[in-house]
Amino acid sequence: MKVHESPPAQERLNLIEAVIGDAAALLDVDLKTDSPLAIMQKVNDTVVDLVFERPTPVADDENPHLVLGALWGAQMARQFNWYWADVVIDDEFNEVAMISPNREMIIFPFSFTAACIDKQCICTILLAFNMLLENDRIGEISHGTYENIMLLIHHIVPPYELE
Repeated sequence: MKVHESPPAQERLNLIEAVIGDAAALLDVDLKTDSPLAIMQKVNDTVVDLVFERPTPVADDENPHLVLGALWGAQMARQFNWYWADVVIDDEFNEVAMISPNREMIIFPFSFTAACIDKQCICTILLAFNMLLENDRIGEISHGTYENIMLLIHHIVPPYELE
C-alpha cells in the first residue's frame, strides 16, 4: 500500500473547524470542558440513532457524516494528538484523514461515519476510542504503516439487524 499524505489547505482546515463548532452546538457539548470521551459518547450515540432512523439533533440536510466526522476527528486530536491530513492511497483513494503521530494508525472519519449511516452498519466509533484509551487493545502496529484501525475494529464486531 502506497500512502501519500499532505497537510490540508488552510481553507479546508478552517471549514473543518467551523463544522466542529456547529457539531458541538448541535450535540450540546462544550469543546473546552466536556471530556473527549463524553463527546465521543454523544457522537457514537448520534450515529447509532441515525442508523436506526431515530430522531437526532443532526438533520439530514446538515450532512451528518461531515458534522459527526469532524467532531470525532477533533476528539482524536485532543485526546491522542492525531492530526488532519489529505491522504492518497495507491494513487486512487483520496480523502481527508486523521493520522496518529507515529503514522501507525489512520482513520477516515467522514467516510466511516457516512458508511455507518448509509449502509446501516454497526457503529464502532466509541469502541475504537475506548480501545485507544486503554492503549493495549489495538495491538502492536509498526510506525509508518497507516493501519486503518476502523477496518480492524469493524471486523471484530458481528453484524446486527435493525430493530
